[in-house]
Amino acid sequence: MEKGKRIYLIAGVLMLVVTGFYIGCGQVTSTPASTGYFNPLIANVTPVFTPSASAQAAQIFNLRAQSTTEWGAGNPLYFVYFSMREFVSSRDEGRVDRSNLYKLLTDVDSVFTYASPDAVAITEQVITPPFAGLSPITCNRATNEVSEKRGIALKETTNTLATVLGWIWSDSPLKNEYGIATATRDAASNNLTVDLAYSVDYDITTSETDYNLRGIVSGNPALHEFEFRYIIGNCQIVAKGISRGAGNYMLFKYAGFGSGTSYIVVPGTADEDWFRAQNTSPTNIYTDPALLPASVEAYKTWVVNTAFLTTSDLLTDTAVLNSGNSKQGTIYINYL
Repeated sequence: MEKGKRIYLIAGVLMLVVTGFYIGCGQVTSTPASTGYFNPLIANVTPVFTPSASAQAAQIFNLRAQSTTEWGAGNPLYFVYFSMREFVSSRDEGRVDRSNLYKLLTDVDSVFTYASPDAVAITEQVITPPFAGLSPITCNRATNEVSEKRGIALKETTNTLATVLGWIWSDSPLKNEYGIATATRDAASNNLTVDLAYSVDYDITTSETDYNLRGIVSGNPALHEFEFRYIIGNCQIVAKGISRGAGNYMLFKYAGFGSGTSYIVVPGTADEDWFRAQNTSPTNIYTDPALLPASVEAYKTWVVNTAFLTTSDLLTDTAVLNSGNSKQGTIYINYL
């Protein structure tokens, strides 16, 4: 079978790592609300859906599954829930994979935590991320730590941070997992944006990747306001709203597994039990955006009119990394 046709057959699970994720000398053990730099910030921007007590050993999101109304892999609504399911390392390592936003952010925090102290001063310059689909970032420090398979460029001021990150993780000789991220934060305004591209290649003898994800989240952790776009394979989400508190709501547009586009109005108090109930009795799910309630009127125009991310937004071939410069084909930072 051709490699490109194995994208959903080989690795419906983005990745299962029983022993945890290691970069350099550090092991990630963060939760979305406690440790790390970006995880606690994003967890106050986007919703964190608590798993039900009866299902804490969560079923990993699986792209091999066919579309189904059963709660779990193959269910488009489950994809919405699982993308922002609460991740607690001590409970969920080996059960929740990197199709989950908060699990993936542990990688970002690990690279940032261990690489940023080693970044040296460079002439201030605009850095094009290794995957050019992400926006350029102006930086004045950088380093590539080839032995640790990670690179970073950044600029910090009293109130702002901007960074570009690249990393590789592998647990077998023929497998690599590639991550590229950019992030910006303005502490004065509390505005934050993180853009992630993540791919798994199960056969590194060729450059095509087998499992690909892209996520873009922006918002304000103090106000819990967010905008979110996410794609894994052909499963897609666009969402906006206020992620916390009774009386607050979020609007999600989603599609996947061959299903059409649907909208779900999610309260700021939602957890897995709430999503399970909607799966059985879909009182908050709509196919016609004209019927959406007044509670999400402030978000409707943006969600309806914002296009889903597509395969063209994914890193599907590592040959395009750092295209046209001396770092071509790698996750390392190209700087002068």
